[in-house]
Amino acid sequence: MTREGAVNAGRPLAVVFLDGEYVGPAWHRALAARAALVLAADGGAGFLADIGVRPDAVVGDFDSLDPAVAARLAADGVEFVRHPVRKDFTDGELAVEEALRRGAGEVLLAGATGALDHTLGHLAILRRLTARGVAARLVAPGLTAAVLAAPASVELTAVAGTRVSLVPLGGAATVTLTGLDYPLDRGVLPADACLGLGNHVSADGAAAIVVHDGVVAALVEADEGFGSTAGQPQ
Repeated sequence: MTREGAVNAGRPLAVVFLDGEYVGPAWHRALAARAALVLAADGGAGFLADIGVRPDAVVGDFDSLDPAVAARLAADGVEFVRHPVRKDFTDGELAVEEALRRGAGEVLLAGATGALDHTLGHLAILRRLTARGVAARLVAPGLTAAVLAAPASVELTAVAGTRVSLVPLGGAATVTLTGLDYPLDRGVLPADACLGLGNHVSADGAAAIVVHDGVVAALVEADEGFGSTAGQPQ
């Protein structure tokens, strides 16, 4: 498998394949081919082996990776970064940190859905990366998710009819939504309500989200849901 390298100069793209649910082998092979760095978190390496993608390294405690697969990867020269089973971080967290240690400027998390506890944990990883100024998204066929912390704005590249949902994290959030069926002008999304769920893009490439206060998870049901992101005065 050949790779295109970095997404743009100075910001090499890393894709971390987690031990979650996967559909669309061809889609994920193409995703890996875009990356300058491909890492697997423990059992995520099993999926890569199944679709014929060789990771640069596998990170974790190796309690979920088939030993036979691990042996084949090791024989192929794949690096293993081992951690103890009893630890304070998930294999996914450790793999993301390894990606940053290796110079990644943008991180995509694949295989991030499945078990609810780990799915929520992966949103926490996005929140941590956002706080550190690292561009990061959760990606899957037909889904892109990002964490936006105020002050922030993002354009949506999705076509009309695409479902968009916003979930406040850690408290209420104040947002402006344009180009959506249900726009908001500095509207408040309560942390204990579902006000931000189930919106839709009203016109191709015309939607945008501005977060004035708080932190939100933005979920767009499209392969490439987000365009440019920038700071936004409160």
